[in-house]
Amino acid sequence: MTLTEGCESLKLECALREFGFVEIGWKVVARAGIFFIEPCGVASDAGPRDELLGFMLERHIMAKRPGDTRMLMKSAKGAFEMAEMVSDFGLEDWSI
Repeated sequence: MTLTEGCESLKLECALREFGFVEIGWKVVARAGIFFIEPCGVASDAGPRDELLGFMLERHIMAKRPGDTRMLMKSAKGAFEMAEMVSDFGLEDWSI
């Protein structure tokens, strides 16, 4: 799966769950409670045709700080489910 296809998958999952997302160029970032979800590739500067590594679930997408929670999920659905589980159990301050 390419990063472009991952973006489409994320938009579809947002539509099914009635969550919002933004498109920044070819990239898509979704909001799931206190988390943001975005598709990511193997390289940090991956382009739209590069291979999808997974969906990054993180609290802050702009200000990276040591100890911030970030998880890599295999699917957009899995990322939304993890965000929901973390929120349901009150694990917002949970760090890996």
